[in-house]
Amino acid sequence: MIRSFLFLLTLFILLPLTLRAQTDSVVQAPRSVNEGTMVSLGSRYVKNTYLSDVGYDGVGIGVINERMRITNDRWSRQRTFRIDLASIRNPAGTSSGYAAFIDYSYSLHRRLETSVDGLRLLVGGTGRYLLGTAYRSQGGNNPAVLHVEGDLGLSAAILYGFDLGRRRYPVTVRWQANLPLVGVFFSPHYGQSYYEIFTLGHRAGVVQLGSLHNRFALRSMLTADVPVGPWTMRIGYEADVYQSHVNGIRTHYFGNSILLGVAKEFIPFSGKRVRHNPAFRSAYY
Repeated sequence: MIRSFLFLLTLFILLPLTLRAQTDSVVQAPRSVNEGTMVSLGSRYVKNTYLSDVGYDGVGIGVINERMRITNDRWSRQRTFRIDLASIRNPAGTSSGYAAFIDYSYSLHRRLETSVDGLRLLVGGTGRYLLGTAYRSQGGNNPAVLHVEGDLGLSAAILYGFDLGRRRYPVTVRWQANLPLVGVFFSPHYGQSYYEIFTLGHRAGVVQLGSLHNRFALRSMLTADVPVGPWTMRIGYEADVYQSHVNGIRTHYFGNSILLGVAKEFIPFSGKRVRHNPAFRSAYY
C-alpha cells in the first residue's frame, strides 16, 4: 500500500510538469489567458462519522481563481485554485463547528469544434490535490478530522458564445464537470486518535486507494460571462458532492453555491520582451 501511495503521489506531482513539457515544446504565437476570480456563497452540509453520526449544515464562503489557456489548436489547459470556509451546526443547535478546504486542480482538455456557431466542446483529464479539515466544538478526544487527497479523473466542458439583445452583448455560457476516478487519500480508523497515528506509529491502513467503489466525488459548474462597462462579470452556480466509506468511517459533503466575480483576458510575456519591443508601453519596465 505504501509503495502504491508513493507511486501515485509521484504521478500526481509529475503530471502537470509532463503536460506542460508536451504542450510547450512547440513554439507558437502568443495566446491569451482567460482568468476568472469568483466569490462563492451558499449552503454546506458536512457529515463525518469519525466526529459524529449526525450531519452538520451551515453557510460557506470561498474564493475561486481559474486560468485557462490554449496550448495549441487542439488542446487547452486549465488551473483552478480554491479556498472554502464553512460555519456549521448540528440540527439541535447544541454543537457548532467549522470546515475548511484548499483545493488545486490542473486539467488538460481536447478542444472539439462543432457545426454550431459559437459552440465548443472540451474533454480531457484532470489531476487534483485537496487538503482540508472539519472541527466540532464538542468532539471529545477527537474534535477534528484531517482530509488529504490526491486523484486523477475526467473533465468535460461546454462553451457557448452568443450575442444578446438588440445591442448584441457578447455572452459566453460555460458548463463544466470534474469526476475523480482514482487516487489516494488519508483516513484514520474509526475511533483511532491522531496521537496513535503520528506519535505511536500505528499507521497501518490509514493511506487508502480511492476509486468509485469507496468514494464518489463530482463537481459541476454553470457560469455566464457578461460584459458590464469595462468589466466582464462572471456569474454562476456550483454544486459539489463528495461521499466516501472507508475504515468504518462515512463522509458526506454537499455544497451549493452562487458564484460572482470578474473575468479578464490577457497575453502574458516577460519584461525582456516589453523592454525590447517599442509596441508595448509599460508603467514598470
